[in-house]
Amino acid sequence: MADRLISNYDEQITPSLKWVTDSQLEQIHYASLEVLERTGIVVKNEEALKLLKGAGCRVQDQRVWIPSWLVGEALRLAPKRIAVANRLGERVLPLEKNRVYYGTGSDLPFTIDIETNERRTSTKKDVVDASKVVDALPNYDFLMSYAIASETNPVASDLHQFEAMTVNSSKPIIFTAHNAENTEALIEMAAACVGGIDNLMNNPYIILYSEPISPLVHTHDGVGKMFKCFEYNIPVVYTPGVLAGGTTPVTKAGCINLMNAENLAGVVLAQLKKKGAPIIIGGGATPMDMKTTTTLYGAPETFMNYAVMTQLAQFYELPNFTEAGCVNATQPDIQAGAEAAVTILMTQLEGCNLVHDVGYLEGGRTGYLPFLAICDDLIDMARYAGAGTRVSPEHLAVDCIDDVGPGGNYMAHPHTFKHFRDEIWDPRFFTRYRWEQWLAKDKESPMDRALKKVKEVLANYQAAALPAGAQDEMKAVIGRRESESKA
Repeated sequence: MADRLISNYDEQITPSLKWVTDSQLEQIHYASLEVLERTGIVVKNEEALKLLKGAGCRVQDQRVWIPSWLVGEALRLAPKRIAVANRLGERVLPLEKNRVYYGTGSDLPFTIDIETNERRTSTKKDVVDASKVVDALPNYDFLMSYAIASETNPVASDLHQFEAMTVNSSKPIIFTAHNAENTEALIEMAAACVGGIDNLMNNPYIILYSEPISPLVHTHDGVGKMFKCFEYNIPVVYTPGVLAGGTTPVTKAGCINLMNAENLAGVVLAQLKKKGAPIIIGGGATPMDMKTTTTLYGAPETFMNYAVMTQLAQFYELPNFTEAGCVNATQPDIQAGAEAAVTILMTQLEGCNLVHDVGYLEGGRTGYLPFLAICDDLIDMARYAGAGTRVSPEHLAVDCIDDVGPGGNYMAHPHTFKHFRDEIWDPRFFTRYRWEQWLAKDKESPMDRALKKVKEVLANYQAAALPAGAQDEMKAVIGRRESESKA
């Protein structure tokens, strides 16, 4: 049967996931507006208070009530699309509806050492190693530090982490910063890596992560860091990280309502600072385990909340920030694999934009580099499934079936050779051997293969080089901030 155009027919529809109806999204939106108008927020940043009062908000000391019309105006001004480059200037992250990108999280206090298999305090070397591994693995799209440079001067530990990331990876970076002063220093460091501040402003490869403090408090430093970035056209993730039942209502809808109110307040603050300020909404919508007070990253409630938060972002037509592949398992075991696989697939089908915290163990306290590699396979699997099933005359294979006929074999047919690489997913670390083959491979497990890959990367991998003198400029900025802190 010859290939030909078919009228009134969609060749391929990719699978997608919607958790609530459009009318339910409207209910959440209106409830969040009511929270901002009736309960209000606390703002501890003087510049932000002046902007809010000047825009028509009712302000009493640090308490602010935001009218619904101002929220609507801010949503109209906020960019619907944000393009982010890598360090080489290539625009690789267009944050648009249903574009899904995966990356690590930041600031893990502990690391499982790949040589001793012991859990220990994280160091700057762990940031270096994680950056190399993320840069080398193909399914990670952006980088966060994954560890804390705990042995460095705490005044500038965020600057040390940024230096380790940008030297050892050219992928886009989402960074954390202690305050507005360190944020400006980080921007200066990033500018040195791309040929100057104008190049960085026109084509940023960095994104700030900042957040309010739930419930409904916007801090001096959290807002100050955000405002500093907008002065240089640097995109900002400004999202709450919550514990449902602790810092938000325990009900899923109540948790989402409060988080959405905090997100909308952030959009208002951003657009009052600068019209068109590139802000990204979303957040960490995790419940609290009432037995242990643990943050439940891998729980079903969490990914259910993220599904709704992603729909809200799409409802507002704004880029969003969420998480997956972060687990409560303390070891990279069967629990870790199950929690990571389900959440990564969910975010792919939901169409989230920036999916961070991939590879977290122990509820966001511990990292292990081979688990990052395993999650690279999980991301690849989810992306393969998310691409959908091709249904076309070529893929329906009527001619091929006729050629082979009853009782035939398709292994040697040209159609099989042409399509098997695309039609059969090929993992890098998962095991698919028969028993005898597995024994011949010394009973090698997926984690064994992942560990080999990590050690190979750490021994041999080199990220794209920085411009001449850039690393020296970064070290000078770090030294200056450390000296200023002693003055």
